[in-house]
Amino acid sequence: MVTCLEGTPQVTYDVYLPPGYSATGTPLPILYTMHPNGGGMVGYFSNVCASLHVICIGVVNSANTASADTVFQSFYEISRDVRRRVNFDPTAEFAAGFSGGGDSSYDFARMRAQHMSGVLPLAGWLGRVGGAYEPTYYSTDRVQTNLLVARVTGNSDPDVYYLPYDSNYLVSCGAVIQDWYFSGGHDINSPESVKSAALTWLLNNRIPAGPADQTNAVIQAASWRSRLVAGQTNAVLRECVAALMNQPRTWMALEAELVMDDIAFSATPFRPVVVTNLAQGDFASDLFYWQALGAGDSSITSRYKSFMKMLAAVGGTSGDRAGDIYSLLTRFGYPAPILLCSRDQYPGQAFLAIREDAPGLTYSAQVRTNLATDAWQDIALPYLDTNGLWSAAIEGQPGGSGCYRVGATPTPGTSPPPHL
Repeated sequence: MVTCLEGTPQVTYDVYLPPGYSATGTPLPILYTMHPNGGGMVGYFSNVCASLHVICIGVVNSANTASADTVFQSFYEISRDVRRRVNFDPTAEFAAGFSGGGDSSYDFARMRAQHMSGVLPLAGWLGRVGGAYEPTYYSTDRVQTNLLVARVTGNSDPDVYYLPYDSNYLVSCGAVIQDWYFSGGHDINSPESVKSAALTWLLNNRIPAGPADQTNAVIQAASWRSRLVAGQTNAVLRECVAALMNQPRTWMALEAELVMDDIAFSATPFRPVVVTNLAQGDFASDLFYWQALGAGDSSITSRYKSFMKMLAAVGGTSGDRAGDIYSLLTRFGYPAPILLCSRDQYPGQAFLAIREDAPGLTYSAQVRTNLATDAWQDIALPYLDTNGLWSAAIEGQPGGSGCYRVGATPTPGTSPPPHL
């Protein structure tokens, strides 16, 4: 049993290191496991992991009765702790679980979408049960293209009913599915041979690293860190995000995430950095949303603020995280925006701007002539929002004067319910 180095409360997880593991030797595949009653499934998978030389992690706090916050904090803290303390192969990162733990393996794959090569749900399904006993799927149930899905199910398990529906949805996302059946019902005791076949299929069908990938990624990470010291935070962050989005499930993505951890370590030095149009699309939004949620649930305020600032700089999304973002803002707060003001090039005009430190905020401007005695009056200003920077021009009379302020309020929104 291992305790995470960070987070409040600190999270504990179970670890099995197979024969041949070495902190400095060949990196091995890794399997995160969840059980519907909690405790993980390290004992259940240890024989298979021993024979296939796979590291096994038990997410002990993941359970059907646990709150979503508890489970997502565990996912966040354990994966962060593992990537700094365990020698694993980032091209072979998998999640598995039985029944409700199988459902959670899909959730883990969403939270770690840029890193997970596959899932191994045992008698678990993906959708949420809706009308007419048919599962419902929401836009936020998306999984990354080419996710490998190895399903193991008893041939008399009633949950077999859901598999064709899940297949249709997963294929629409670009996932690759393989099924194994054994003689039995909704049963955790699938034969060792079936578990071994499913895990072997995941190992054989993921895209392995090239001979120089790890070395090249380590060299690139060293370059990124030296450029951070030289003050090139904006450029380094953009390159790390590009690596995560364009080279998922690779050594480069792992090193990019480790460097991003360093950038997010302290919100204060990162806050003055101007970050606009950092990335595009829902998967980029999810990347920072899950990081912010995990840091918020773990009471790591500096990381939460940093990832919210990054999230504010993502554009081109569907908006299906609007309610989730509103929840983050109202639960964990947000920094008061710093108002910047400058004289425009034309007489009688001024320029107001805010570097957005969080998404999902509505900004409103007010004015008064005498700062000490006048009442604040709302004013409507045409503004420009470039995913990271909000700006507006003020029209005034030449020689006139005024005092201005801009307020920020969380914008209510809706999102699909969480899967857990």
